[in-house]
Amino acid sequence: MKEKKTASASYQKAEKSRNLAKKEINVTALVGKKDLFYFLLYHNYARFIGVIGFLFSAACLVGAVISFGKVELYSTLLLLLIGAMFTIYQPIALYRKAVKQANHPVMQKPMNYSFGEEGMGVSQDDNCAAVSWEELWKIIARKNAIYIFTDPIRANIIPRTGNEKEVAMILELAKTKMPASRVKGK
Repeated sequence: MKEKKTASASYQKAEKSRNLAKKEINVTALVGKKDLFYFLLYHNYARFIGVIGFLFSAACLVGAVISFGKVELYSTLLLLLIGAMFTIYQPIALYRKAVKQANHPVMQKPMNYSFGEEGMGVSQDDNCAAVSWEELWKIIARKNAIYIFTDPIRANIIPRTGNEKEVAMILELAKTKMPASRVKGK
């Protein structure tokens, strides 16, 4: 019975993939500073080093509060300075970077994405590129956008606002074309 379920499930997955591949999913996305800021926050704080840095900074801030008046003032100030690095300074620096990137002329124009049987196509004005499903590193779906990584650092951002239906279809197609470990979120 279990073999039948597995065969049936793989048949349904293959059938779903064929149905999705018959039509191309097209999305036009304009990425703003808010979208870039959320991506930069995610990209910096979701990795192991980001979590460790944040926890270390938070511990330094707690240490500064506890040590206030018990040790030399410069020690408390040093703890405050170190604690502010990941909890205060880093988000401000990421926001400034997002604003700077959002103001770049390339970011002022929408990107056109198409997803189909072969992979993802991206175009803007006269420039275009195509990436196969095998070449995509991973896809992460977040509350406000999906991040389509082509390598561990670079990602295409498709905001969900105005694209909810297309984003759901892209994720569904990606789950049939990529290993489950490389497609995360809903």
